[in-house]
Amino acid sequence: MLKRIKNIKGIGKRVKDINGLLNDEGFYLPWNDKQIELFFRSLKPEMTTADWNDEEGNKIRLVFTPQFVKADGFETTLNVIEVEYYTIEQIVEQIRRHLHAQKNNSN
Repeated sequence: MLKRIKNIKGIGKRVKDINGLLNDEGFYLPWNDKQIELFFRSLKPEMTTADWNDEEGNKIRLVFTPQFVKADGFETTLNVIEVEYYTIEQIVEQIRRHLHAQKNNSN
C-alpha cells in the first residue's frame, strides 16, 4: 500500500486519479464530491495540503501546488511535492505534545 501511495508524488497528477487510488486504499477526503470538486477548482498558485483519512484515523497528507486548475476540479492536475503518512498513534502523540507545550507556555 505505502509504495503505491508514494508513487503519487510527481508532476502532473490528476486529482481524479489521486482520489481514486487513495479511495481504493481506504482513504477519503472529509468532503462530498461537490465539495472536493469546488476545492480543487478553486486552488491558488501556492503550496497547499489536503488530508485523506481512513476509518481508523490514519492520515495521508499531500503537499502540492496546482499545475493546471480546471473548471472540473477532478480534472485539475497537481505537482505533488510530498506524500506523508501518519498513523493514529502518531497523531495522538502530536496532539499530546502540543497540549503539553501550551500548558507550559501558559504558566
